[in-house]
Amino acid sequence: MANNKALGRRDSILHVFLHIFLVVIIAVVGSHLVCLFWPTTRDMEQETGVLRQEVHFLRTELSMSVLRQELNFLRTELSSGLFTLRGEVHRDLLNLLQTLDTGTSYEVYGNLEDTSKKIVQDAIRFYDSTKTGQLDFALESLGGSVVSTRNTKEYKLSSPFGTWDRSAQHIIQPCMIPGECWAFEGSGTAVIQLIGEVNITAVSIEHASPDTLPPEGIKSAPKDFSVWGLNSLNDKGHYLGSFSYDISGSPLQYYTIQEPAAIPFRLIELKIHNNHGNPSYTCLYRFRVHGTMEPLVQA
Repeated sequence: MANNKALGRRDSILHVFLHIFLVVIIAVVGSHLVCLFWPTTRDMEQETGVLRQEVHFLRTELSMSVLRQELNFLRTELSSGLFTLRGEVHRDLLNLLQTLDTGTSYEVYGNLEDTSKKIVQDAIRFYDSTKTGQLDFALESLGGSVVSTRNTKEYKLSSPFGTWDRSAQHIIQPCMIPGECWAFEGSGTAVIQLIGEVNITAVSIEHASPDTLPPEGIKSAPKDFSVWGLNSLNDKGHYLGSFSYDISGSPLQYYTIQEPAAIPFRLIELKIHNNHGNPSYTCLYRFRVHGTMEPLVQA
């Protein structure tokens, strides 16, 4: 009996001891597992945050890249469309005017509504500005002005629809509608105030295309002319050169100055000496002045 009790007590103690031992082992193993996996979880959270930032950055860059591509595409399409439209407007206008004589062309243009007329003028101005690739220092819209025509006798053009005339100011405006020219009897002179003091290197004259004029209409185009640099209306002037307009050439003809000056000029004088056979009048459409402008002096 006493032995059985002793054995029972021993088994109980052993059982308690094993229980405590297992608890200690589990605690030790658990603490090791926590220490082992806790840093990995924290690192994963940090990496997740970095990945979120990178994904956001990539989304932004992708969006910007797509926008850039779309903008480049739209820019290309717009440039192409404007170039095509410019050619179509000019071609259609020429085709229309080819079917009409000079007087009729003027009458049709004169009867256009103001809005329609402005559209035509803007289209022609846009086309005109690309012709020479050089700045026109006589252009009215930039500040140029015809200040004198000396003793030139202006001529009124006529048609079955009436008579009309254009002042000399028309020759420094970007419009090439057939019939809308500065007409004068035989020879003529125009003194133009430039937009500043200009070292003149070239001039150009443009006439309406023969394709848009009636038969014999091209004979009123200027032929021989000379240009002079001035700084006042009373100057004797510096001779810049003499030239001829060829009616068998391009409507726009460019002339390099033959006698360059060492000084810039505020004025240029254009002298038209004759035309290509019209006994009544000469018709000048457009005169341009090219070169480099002296910088403005600060007061």
